[in-house]
Amino acid sequence: MKSITIGREDTCDIIIDNERVSRTHAGMVPVNDGFLYRDMSSNGTIINGTWIRNDERFVHFGDQVLLAGNIPLPWNRVREKLSSPNGNYGHGPTYTDRPYYPPVERPYVDERYGAVTYKDGIALIIFGYILALLGGWLAFVLGSILVNSKQTTPNGRTVKKYSPAAVTNGWVIIGIAIFSTIIYLIIIINSK
Repeated sequence: MKSITIGREDTCDIIIDNERVSRTHAGMVPVNDGFLYRDMSSNGTIINGTWIRNDERFVHFGDQVLLAGNIPLPWNRVREKLSSPNGNYGHGPTYTDRPYYPPVERPYVDERYGAVTYKDGIALIIFGYILALLGGWLAFVLGSILVNSKQTTPNGRTVKKYSPAAVTNGWVIIGIAIFSTIIYLIIIINSK
């Protein structure tokens, strides 16, 4: 069965020259009418608005697949590798791989894939950390907003409102808030 490797290494079938892409970022295996996409990276992949890392998902040709959060999977290169007439499929890159992805990172905006624009939530993150360290219950609320807020993409999918980094910060804020609250409660109970 044919498979495709995607990453920064010269040994990958599709090379994406960007520092956020792992050496071997992902692998794809054709299955039925789509592909089994296996993320093997440290920065993860967003598939149709859902962030995954070291996990696998079934994808159809043309789905929104953003390596490291904002670098689109080159479906044209996937098609080219699958239809390679000379049997070169799966035996390293061709000279045409590199020009598609310059090392400078750009935000991904493409309405064909129902592009997701995430909010960074930096003000909520900063305020949340301050409140969490002070043991305020409002930090729970801010962390929950970062983790649970949703938005609807132009093609009707419901996805997270904040970037994967902001969601991670939301979980950390909730954790710090819980820890701080427990410490403050212990101090108050012991002082009586």
